[in-house]
Amino acid sequence: MTSILFIYHLLLAIVSSQSPCDELSLVDRAEWGAQEPIKINNITSKPLSFIVMHHSYSPSSCYDDDSCIERVKDIQSFHQTSQGWDDIGFHFLVGENGKVYEGRGWNRQAAHSTGWNNGAYGVCIIGDFTNASPNEKALNAVRLWIDCGIKLGYVKEDHYIITHRQSQRPHYTDCPGDNMFGIVRSWPRYCSFQNSGASLNANKPQIALALEFCEKQLSPLSSAS
Repeated sequence: MTSILFIYHLLLAIVSSQSPCDELSLVDRAEWGAQEPIKINNITSKPLSFIVMHHSYSPSSCYDDDSCIERVKDIQSFHQTSQGWDDIGFHFLVGENGKVYEGRGWNRQAAHSTGWNNGAYGVCIIGDFTNASPNEKALNAVRLWIDCGIKLGYVKEDHYIITHRQSQRPHYTDCPGDNMFGIVRSWPRYCSFQNSGASLNANKPQIALALEFCEKQLSPLSSAS
């Protein structure tokens, strides 16, 4: 009986000591067959305070490894060939197979939201979530990715989550779709900041205004944690 209890407590200790990074299923660029970036600009300061959530709209959702890799490759090709960008626009992408795909990764500036590419991680759940909703596998993968980013020192513990539509002037985009927007709004670190549409060359850029707004909005959460 003593040996059984010992094994039980040992297994419990192993499980409880697992970090979110251990639980996260992360597919790096080499694994999904990324094309080389045309140019690289590194993020100038970390950890970051903001996460901007996106949906791909097109291509559609993917539920298995092969189709998700195909979608990520298609997105990179579109961004580099049609958009003329240096690389895939997002820092990370998430499939409804529960896996996270490395885009530009933790250290490189991206092209997901004008004015936010050096100060916010852009995370895209693959699919159109205007009327549909991302499944629990995808949402759990995002949660693990955030927790892993905090543990690795890339994401601030007191971070703020907004959506693409909030980062740009009103009515600029519907991303990440109404259904996904409703889900993100329920997350504990969600901030309701909305870009006013004022010039980024004004006295303060939008991301600085957002930081002030979100700090005030979520300060009770910060002080309670």
